[in-house]
Amino acid sequence: MADFLYASDFGFQKTFKKNKYQGLEILYERYKKYVYTIAYHYTGNKDDALDLTQEVFVSIFKSLDNFKEELSILPWVKRITVNKCLNFIRDKKEVVSLNQTIGDGNEIQDLIPSPETTESKVQYQDTKLSLETAIRKLPPEERMAVILRHMKGMKYEDIARIMEIPLGTVKTLLHRGRKTIKESMIKEGIWEG
Repeated sequence: MADFLYASDFGFQKTFKKNKYQGLEILYERYKKYVYTIAYHYTGNKDDALDLTQEVFVSIFKSLDNFKEELSILPWVKRITVNKCLNFIRDKKEVVSLNQTIGDGNEIQDLIPSPETTESKVQYQDTKLSLETAIRKLPPEERMAVILRHMKGMKYEDIARIMEIPLGTVKTLLHRGRKTIKESMIKEGIWEG
């Protein structure tokens, strides 16, 4: 079974046609961590991320018979995951995780002052709360673009393909999202304008 995990998409599709159960198991094992990571970064908590991961794989499994063999599976899995995340944000107010990593490999919370002293601890908590609130208030598409770019480190072109929008729209969403977060942080007195 482990050998199949490293098989190409074509090899997976052949396995799926011969034995659907084994094919689905391979697909799940191959992409579960990837889907969970995106879901966790988007929801900010383990339980919602697990629920969302399950929803993604249910959707994948239901529509796998219609998947075009000549295409790569990963972009398809990404698109389904992103769509489920966008639906999640529309349906539920969730908490943003400050454990999310940004482009340089640091977590957002690492950019906030360390809580070593009482004063810096209060400043840390205020900054953390303001940042969570600012990100949570972003419109869903802006939020997704910001998360994919700054937490997942994706290229603009990849974001455009996953969100199924033009490259210029990705740049606009990122610009607006960053501007809104900055304005919110300035308004809170955390960022000096």
